[in-house]
Amino acid sequence: MSTMIKGFSAIVGLIAILILVAFVRSPINPEVWEPPKNPGFTGGFAPNSDLASMVLLPVPGHGPEDVSCTADGSMITGLEDGRIIRMTLDGSFEILGDTGGRPVGLQAMPDGSVIIADALKGLLRLQPDGSLQVLANEFEGRQILFADDLDISSDGVVWFSDASQRFSIDGFMLDLLEASRTGRLMSYNLATGELKSHLEGLFFANGVALGPDETYVLVNETVTGRVHRLWLKGERAGDSEIFIDQIPAMVDNISFNGEDTLWVASPNPRDALDAFADKPLLRRLVGGLPAWVSGSLEEHFSMVSAFDLEGHLIKSYGDADARLNQITSVNECDGKLIMGSLISNSIGILELPHD
Repeated sequence: MSTMIKGFSAIVGLIAILILVAFVRSPINPEVWEPPKNPGFTGGFAPNSDLASMVLLPVPGHGPEDVSCTADGSMITGLEDGRIIRMTLDGSFEILGDTGGRPVGLQAMPDGSVIIADALKGLLRLQPDGSLQVLANEFEGRQILFADDLDISSDGVVWFSDASQRFSIDGFMLDLLEASRTGRLMSYNLATGELKSHLEGLFFANGVALGPDETYVLVNETVTGRVHRLWLKGERAGDSEIFIDQIPAMVDNISFNGEDTLWVASPNPRDALDAFADKPLLRRLVGGLPAWVSGSLEEHFSMVSAFDLEGHLIKSYGDADARLNQITSVNECDGKLIMGSLISNSIGILELPHD
């Protein structure tokens, strides 16, 4: 019996030491925060299988987080290894270039170039000949750590998000745990090179989309399930507000279909981080664990949602089997939803019902 007690005590002591080590080595200083109301997956967000019929188009690599549709009907995406590729619906592809980083947001330009938000390299421009130009990788003497998503106005202003001023993509989970809210919405003028910061204090700034007539720009705040709006024109120019609230899932990229619908991609439910919002010590402990431990806690989840131009939910689309797991982008192109995922090897394509 005494041997058993000694053995148990040794195990308890070892666990205590491991917990202490994890706590001390943790690189985060979590803050208490109050989550917005979470309605849960009820009403219009109730689980459904409307994504189950999507077609999966394999890509020659991993992690096509954002997929940009082009005027000729092809798609452009960036992969985990830094390659930028053009794909067609039959699966054929060509390599346009390589950022040497991690491209996570991009948009094709009329001149054949591609503007890229690269989580490791900043804001880039890939020319048709494959050459790469750094547009912006620092602001006010500090590195842009996590350029994430972008949209481009007709007058050549790139609106983009800097997800965190604390961690880059390799440590994105640490930013979610810390809750220091250092994300921001920025702009870069392609003609003048002027770089500005417009909205700060965002809890992991993510998807960016210009609204109708470019009267406003939207930016997603991942952890809170919120979409913020910054007015660009009219009497309210310069004002900002919460445009969409109480989404029960985290929000990644956002897009406007050019007519009447905003699409939001959701890679994970909010529940877990909401539950630990008032437990900073526990979050600090988790932040000190090996990355594979926190990564193993991620769920299989698929959801995209359609909103009208007043910010009201039209419909959510889901898939219990999460065949395209953790959808990070959604764009409506020629009657189809084109979806990307940071952790998948495929692009998802869903034919929308015809009116």
